[in-house]
Amino acid sequence: MLEAATCWRDRFLLVLLWFGGLRIGECLGLRRSDLHFTDSSTSLGCSEPGPHLHVVHRDNNPNRASAKSRNDRVVPVGAWVLAYYDRYCAERLSCPGADDCDFVFVTLFHPPPGQPMTASAVRQGLRSLSRRAGLGRAIHPHLLRHAMNLLHAGVDIAVLALWLGHESTKSTQAYIHADMKLKEQALARTTPAGIPAGRYIPSDPLLAFLENL
Repeated sequence: MLEAATCWRDRFLLVLLWFGGLRIGECLGLRRSDLHFTDSSTSLGCSEPGPHLHVVHRDNNPNRASAKSRNDRVVPVGAWVLAYYDRYCAERLSCPGADDCDFVFVTLFHPPPGQPMTASAVRQGLRSLSRRAGLGRAIHPHLLRHAMNLLHAGVDIAVLALWLGHESTKSTQAYIHADMKLKEQALARTTPAGIPAGRYIPSDPLLAFLENL
């Protein structure tokens, strides 16, 4: 799907859904001020260490996107998310009018540019992307949340519940399928090997990260 995508915005959305485990409403409700993608965010008044994002519940977003839980949470992000975001930012700057909106995910190629994306537009886009990728079924946003790489890494279910924004581990249990080989690999080694390197790997730090796996 990353190879079939035609823009960096869509690739960034894919890796954020997969590596971050966010719901689609949480993704589309993100503001750029919620992204703390540096090693230290103290200058922003945030004491959380390392690159991360804040999932914040907001009512009355113009695209009707909203975090399901009213409890805000912090989600750490890794090299793939950071590198793809850099490429998306460059792409967004090249689209006149698209950079005036504080929402992270905005329209780029359809007028008017810079409008917050809607869940229906993302679902339609993923169906089209699934066809272009030659998949046997259409991928929907929540399926990527279920396929989150942390679920394969042996991470404690209580940590997963906090990461996914579940108030109870009973909700998290539904994400851990019986055929998953938990605890086969450490969290730092969960980057899938099947994603092609080269033109879809946007930065030298990311290449170095992959070479060390």
